[in-house]
Amino acid sequence: MKASYGSISSAASSLVAGSVTFLVSVLSTRAASSAVSDFGPLRVKAASFQDGLPHKHRFGGLWRSFLALGLVFALSAVIVCGASGQEAADRPVRWGGGSSPNMVSPAKHLPADPGSMTLLWELKLGSHTYSIPTIDRGRIYIAANDAGVQRPGYKPTGGGVLMCVEQATGKLIWQLPSPRNFAGVKPPYHFDQWGCGICSGPLVEGERVYVVGNRGEILCLDREGQANGNDGPFQDELAYMGITNAGAKLEPTDGDIIWKYDLLAELDVVPHDVCGSTLLLEGDLLYACTSNGIDGRHDKVPRPDAPTLIVLDKQTGRLVARDDERIGRRLLHCNWSSPCLGRVKGRTLIFFGGGDGILYAFEPPEPAADSRVRILHKVWSYDCNPPDFRVRDGQPLPYSRDNPNRPDGPSEIIGSPVVYEGRVYVALGQSPLHGNGRGCLSCVDAATGTNVWASELVERSLATPSVFEGLLYIPDTSGHLHCLDARTGQRCWVQPLGGTCCYASSFVADGKVYASTETGTLWVLKADKQLQVLSQTRLKSKPITLTAADGVLYVPTQHSLLAIPGV
Repeated sequence: MKASYGSISSAASSLVAGSVTFLVSVLSTRAASSAVSDFGPLRVKAASFQDGLPHKHRFGGLWRSFLALGLVFALSAVIVCGASGQEAADRPVRWGGGSSPNMVSPAKHLPADPGSMTLLWELKLGSHTYSIPTIDRGRIYIAANDAGVQRPGYKPTGGGVLMCVEQATGKLIWQLPSPRNFAGVKPPYHFDQWGCGICSGPLVEGERVYVVGNRGEILCLDREGQANGNDGPFQDELAYMGITNAGAKLEPTDGDIIWKYDLLAELDVVPHDVCGSTLLLEGDLLYACTSNGIDGRHDKVPRPDAPTLIVLDKQTGRLVARDDERIGRRLLHCNWSSPCLGRVKGRTLIFFGGGDGILYAFEPPEPAADSRVRILHKVWSYDCNPPDFRVRDGQPLPYSRDNPNRPDGPSEIIGSPVVYEGRVYVALGQSPLHGNGRGCLSCVDAATGTNVWASELVERSLATPSVFEGLLYIPDTSGHLHCLDARTGQRCWVQPLGGTCCYASSFVADGKVYASTETGTLWVLKADKQLQVLSQTRLKSKPITLTAADGVLYVPTQHSLLAIPGV
């Protein structure tokens, strides 16, 4: 097998952060864009838009499926709008601009037919993007591979890049290129060799940005980059970027690393395909999936007892706690799911979907006077695989591979769990290279870990559910968008999308459901118990999960980030 899939709102600009300036900039950009490009359903004037919206009936090029990696991160996003600048600075934001993975937004005035609108701007990225943008106080943070990096002295290696750009214009503020980890091709390692780049969604709190890098490192960066000087303790950004030219100096548009934590060196994990999920921050504690996985031959788990979920001190990067569930002993492929947090009956719990197909609930670690590493206390666990997914006629069912594909057998959890009204919703999935097959969407009591309902109508899925006003929306890899009653699990409707769904979860906002396919079709449907398709738009490149802020729809694709105005 040559590839696997790891899964991935806006804090509105405040008056303090310059919301008036932002609105003026957007209006100016709209006017300028209207003079340059009309990419509605009839014509496209600006041929230079690589990822612009072409004629609705024009098909973009197909991508080879083995390049579809890192999708845990591309399949998880949440959008929360309307926070003041100080409120936004005081709370952690990820997957758009919120902290929950529930992909629902209160954003308004979004387009029902994106193909009829004129682009505000387009940010050219690399050749592959799997990171959901995070929007915070007038800035957008997004990661990609390094194919599009333009920085004197830097040569793209198939690594990654983290970028910070202006929300109003897409203009670069700073970037941190991250060269490929060439040790990832040496056994037992099998990662960072597919040109996927940084797949983690950036997490922002105050003046700090946190992300899991392509090389197996957790990075803490300065929100301002090098524009306000090189903060520490980490000081050698030039060496990190692989820039060795004589006389080379840091530039204001370079990223500024505060600290880094090396998962391979510190924990002896063996990532598979891509590194890291999107991080979770609660108080001073940073929760991270280690992406520990199987070897390059897909024969065994080299480090079965390595931790899967760890906790770091956000200020220093010191290891505070780790799980001791030995998930690697039951591992099917890799751990890619992102942790999430829920408050259940006055109690805070951390929920994590394991690469063994089991949903875990942990207590946050208790504060300790010393520096010893604590063990996370498991509150409960729930096997999301129905019994007949694992055993038939007394014999264990084999896990599917790219060769041979199997429609049955157990599956792991790739999308993030979602906590909603005291319940946890999560789907089973596998790499699409393993073929379509039986899946299961589970609803679990968040306090006890007991089953509420399970639906096998949803096939294998890498997506994170969107739950809004009692309805749950989720696409599966076979190319069907499902709407279910979140309370009962009864399916309200299902819409064939005309292509497989691997890169993007659904996104709900402004009474609409946005979903997209591998053929590059962006669907918009009404968010309702009754099925109603509002529009279809063909893009030149495959989109991943959308975000929205301030009446603008942001569409990340493999090559570009598109800013599409609302109405």
